[in-house]
Amino acid sequence: MIARSLLGRTLFVTVLTVLVTHIATLFVFQRFYVAPLLEHTIQDRANHIFSLITALEYLSPTAQSAFIREFDDSEGGVIQSATPDPRRIRSPAPSSRIFLLQQRLQLRYPATRLWITTQGQLPTVWIPLHTTHGDFWYITQRQRFDADFPEKWALLLALVILLGFSSVYWAVYRINRPLRDLTQAAHCIASGQPSLLKITPDIPTEIREVSEAFHTMQHALKNLESNRTIMLAGVSHDLRTPLSRLRLALEMLQLPGPPALDPLIQDLEEIDRIIDQFLDFARDRPHYPLHLRTVAPLAVACQERFVSRGIPVTLDITPNLPRVCFNERALERILNNLLENAIRYGKPPFHLGLHQKGKAVCLVVRDHGEGIPAQEIPHLLQPFTRRESSRGGPPGSGLGLAIVARIVDLHHGTLELRSPPEGGLEVTVRLPLPNDSPPDLTS
Repeated sequence: MIARSLLGRTLFVTVLTVLVTHIATLFVFQRFYVAPLLEHTIQDRANHIFSLITALEYLSPTAQSAFIREFDDSEGGVIQSATPDPRRIRSPAPSSRIFLLQQRLQLRYPATRLWITTQGQLPTVWIPLHTTHGDFWYITQRQRFDADFPEKWALLLALVILLGFSSVYWAVYRINRPLRDLTQAAHCIASGQPSLLKITPDIPTEIREVSEAFHTMQHALKNLESNRTIMLAGVSHDLRTPLSRLRLALEMLQLPGPPALDPLIQDLEEIDRIIDQFLDFARDRPHYPLHLRTVAPLAVACQERFVSRGIPVTLDITPNLPRVCFNERALERILNNLLENAIRYGKPPFHLGLHQKGKAVCLVVRDHGEGIPAQEIPHLLQPFTRRESSRGGPPGSGLGLAIVARIVDLHHGTLELRSPPEGGLEVTVRLPLPNDSPPDLTS
């Protein structure tokens, strides 16, 4: 399987190219140099043996004895009439050069058989010299005819290949380091943190251009976010003054009798609530000081507040819950947003639960409305997003769940939305327990 990283793919292509190049080089070297050289060497050795046989054939017995006694060739071989010990001889391997020499000799002398035996440290080759005056043996060291590939050469070749691959890895790693820094900078921006990307003179030109373009994009995004925040905060703030005047005028116009202007006042309150959400969302990752305390009193106060408005909200709290770190105002915003959403888009009865699950305290808000399809849930967590089916229903800004998700993230918790099989929507907020947090028995 091909690696997915640029470093892995570059190494794969480099290693593959080196291997293919070496294989092609070895093939050419073997085909056009080693093979002809081997053919020439085998023929030269065969001619040498044929010359010895011819000399022994035509020499007189006296001259033949003197020739054998004084024989000395460059190969360090000797000629003798004694036969090898049958218990210590073996035939040459079919893949060896000695076997090729035997085949070449058999073209002229079919009965020729070469033997290999061990005498001392090096193997020796026994080559028969058949003449009409008797049989002789030409004995030479095997290394002369069939030298194995030296082990030190194999080790040296492996070392060279290892050093080559190490050099390629180091070079590619150095080239890809700016890309890893660029990826880390992108993750920092995605998490809302400033990037620490540095453009150094030693990085490649292409990567330098990408890094400079990334810097430009980062500044553009920062300016866009700043302008959006300023515009949203300015518009929301400027709307409060005319809204306050309108509400004051409507309250002054209230006449005895049926509250005919109450719907208008409720609309103004709804607009004011939406402006509050705009202002809250316009704050770029607001700082919430966290305190270690129990969540139960806040949940009880929230449930009592909704019940006093005539909204049926039930509360279920597991006793002896451990304390967690949270900001009271921020968690109150979570409870209000989730219950308001349940009231606006769901159906009663509404349920608020608080229990412990593993290493987290879970806050659960449940309604019994139509629920939300699973494929729409990630989309609804985006700001200014509402379901198509709810656009003609109750008014809203589409920021409620986005604000909840942001606050939960600032508390290092998790947010989960699901539609149970029996209907409705269940929202679970998990707040992690601090290390070694004892249970709060006052809850």
